[in-house]
Amino acid sequence: MASSQSWYQSQTWTLDDEGNKTEGAGGGGGGAVEQKADKILKCYKYAQESLQQAREDSEKAMRYVNNDSWAKTDMDTAKKHSKPVLKYNILMPILSALQGNEQLNKKRAAFKPNGVKSVNVSDIVQGRWNMINDEESVEEKLQLAFLDALILKLGGWVQRSFEMDADGYLEFKYDVLNPMRVFADPETKTSDYMLDHCRWIVKEGWETLDVLQDKYEIPYSELKKSEEKYGWWNMLSEYFKRFRDSNYTQGSSESYDKENDRYKILEMQERVSRKMVRFFDGEQYFSMPVEEYRTIKKDNPNIQFVTDYEMDKIMVTTMIPYFKNLIVMEKEIGTPVARFDVFPIFSYSLGTQITEATSLIDLLLDVQDDVNKGKSQLRDYVTKILSGGIFIDKREKDTIKRLREQGNQPNQIYELNNPALPPQQMPPAQIPPDIFNNTENSIMYADRVSMVNQAMRGNVEQSGESGVLFKQKVERAAAAVNPYFKNLQNLRKAIAQDFIDNFGYVYAEEDRVMKFKNPDNHFIETIINLRVAGQVINDVSNPSLFVEMEEGTDNITQKEDNFEKMLALINIISQINPQFVDIRTLISNAPVTGVDKMLSYIDQMIEAQSQASQEEAQMEKTKATLENQKIERGMINDEEKLRIEAAKATNQKAEA
Repeated sequence: MASSQSWYQSQTWTLDDEGNKTEGAGGGGGGAVEQKADKILKCYKYAQESLQQAREDSEKAMRYVNNDSWAKTDMDTAKKHSKPVLKYNILMPILSALQGNEQLNKKRAAFKPNGVKSVNVSDIVQGRWNMINDEESVEEKLQLAFLDALILKLGGWVQRSFEMDADGYLEFKYDVLNPMRVFADPETKTSDYMLDHCRWIVKEGWETLDVLQDKYEIPYSELKKSEEKYGWWNMLSEYFKRFRDSNYTQGSSESYDKENDRYKILEMQERVSRKMVRFFDGEQYFSMPVEEYRTIKKDNPNIQFVTDYEMDKIMVTTMIPYFKNLIVMEKEIGTPVARFDVFPIFSYSLGTQITEATSLIDLLLDVQDDVNKGKSQLRDYVTKILSGGIFIDKREKDTIKRLREQGNQPNQIYELNNPALPPQQMPPAQIPPDIFNNTENSIMYADRVSMVNQAMRGNVEQSGESGVLFKQKVERAAAAVNPYFKNLQNLRKAIAQDFIDNFGYVYAEEDRVMKFKNPDNHFIETIINLRVAGQVINDVSNPSLFVEMEEGTDNITQKEDNFEKMLALINIISQINPQFVDIRTLISNAPVTGVDKMLSYIDQMIEAQSQASQEEAQMEKTKATLENQKIERGMINDEEKLRIEAAKATNQKAEA
C-alpha cells in the first residue's frame, strides 16, 4: 500500500501559477503524455489488484443468485456417482423481500428553501426533479444499484452525466454502471456516498472503432499508424477466442476484444488542485484562477489583492491502451462542485475501505451450500434406505448388472437362470428424524443473518397468532433491516444534493422554457432566468436549497398507518361533536382505489345540498316578507300575529 501511495503522490497532477498542468518530480522520464498514460495504467492496475478478491467473490455471489451454486468439480463428481444435485435457492426470496419492503417504505427527496427568496425556486427544482425521475426512470435504476449492493462486495454504482437534448440544451442523465468496470481508489470508504474523499476513479469501457472515431473525432490515419505496433497480436488472435463481454466478467489485461471487435477505453477522473485569487475592484469582490487574475491586473493595476487559496477541480483523461496508450480526451470539468460523476452504495457502511467491504449475499453463501448439499444428500439417503438392498445369487450376473444400472424401480422384469433362488428384498431401514432438521436449521440461520423473517415476507409463523403480535414482528424485522434501506436513502440524498449543486450549471440559459411536474402530478411549463426590467425572475443560477428525505406518496405502509391514526382521531372528535368531522379529508387520505370518484361524488352532493339550502332559505325569506305585509296591512288577527312573532324569535335564536 505504501509503495502504491508513493508513486501516486509523486505523479499527482497540479497546476502551476499559469494554470498549466505539471507532473510530479518522481514521474520518471518521458514527456507529459507518456507520464499521464503511465499514471492511468498504474492506477488501473493498482485498483485491479486491490479489488481482485472482492471481484472474485462478487462473481461467485452473482452466480449463486442466478441459481448456479454448484462448483464444476462437485457437479462432475455427483454425476459420476449418480448422486442428486439439487438447488434450493434461498437467496432470491431474501432479495425480493428486502426490495419489496423497501419499495413499500421508500422515501423521496424533498428540496427545502434556505430562505424566503428560495421558496419559488424550490418548487421549480422539485418539479424538475420529479420530471427527471419520470423521464430517466431514476428510481428503477436506484433499485438495480441497491440489488448490486446487496449481492456484490464491489457494491452498486450510479452514474450522473450531462447530455444534450433534441433542442440543444443540457440535461441530467442517470445510468447504472457495471460494478466490475469501476475501479475506485482502494482507500475510499464505503460510507463516502459522494466520494468527497476519493482521490481518483478509473472507468473501463469497450467500444468499436467507428464509435471511437465518432465520439472522440480521432483521425483514422493516427489510429492505423498506432495499430501497426500490435499487428502480431491480430495474427495470434485468429487462433483463440476470449470472452470479455459478460456482465460480470473479470477485467482483462488485454486491450482488444477480437471476438466482438471492440477496444478497451480507460477514463480516469482525478481530483486536482487549482490556485485561485480573490480580489476587490473598488465595488465588489471577485474570485478567479491566478492566470486570469494576472491578465486583469495588467490592465487594471488599481484592483486590490485580498487572498489566494486552493480550489479542487475534476480532471478527466480518456485513453485507448491498444493504440500506443493514445490519449483521446483531456479536460477539466466546469461544474460548480469538484465531484466525480459516480455514486456508490454498499450493503454495509461501516467506515471501512471498499477493499474490506462485504455484502449480504456473501454472508449467506455457506448457508446456500449447506442447504443444497444437505437436501441432495437427504434425497440420496432416503432413496437408498427406502428401496433397501436385494439378496441375489452371485451367478445371476446379467440380473445384477441390470439392477445396478436401473436400480430397484417398480414394474421391472428380471429373467433368472435359477428360479429356485429368487432375489429377496431387504426391509427398509428407519429414517432418523434429526436428518430432516439439518436443512431447516440452515434456512432458519439464513433468516437470522439476513434479518428477513417470515413476518417480513407476510407469513404467520404460528397458527392463532394475533394481528397485534404479527404487526410487532413486522416492525421489529423492519428495524433490523433498516440499515440496508438507510444506505439506499443516503444514496438518494447524495444524488439529490448533486442535482441541486449542478442545477444552475445545467439550466444556465436565459429565458429557457422548462417543463416540470407539480405536486398534483400535472405537467406545467415555466420560464426560468427571465430578465424583465433589469430583474431576473425565476433565477435558478444558484439555488439556496437543502435536501430532506420524506415519506413518498407511494409509501403504502406509511399511508395505511396514517389512515388508521386518522380514523382513531375522528372517532374521538365525533364523540365530542359530529359536525367537526371532516369526511372529505378522511376519504382523500384513504389508501384505496377510486378515491377521486368518491371525492367527486361528495363534492356534487355538497353542491346539491348547498343549492337546496339556498332555495329553502329564499322560500322562507319570501314567506316572511308576505307575512310582514299582512301585518302592516292589518290582514291578520292577533292570534296569528303572535304565532308569526314567536316563529321569528325561534329562527333568530337558531341562527345565533
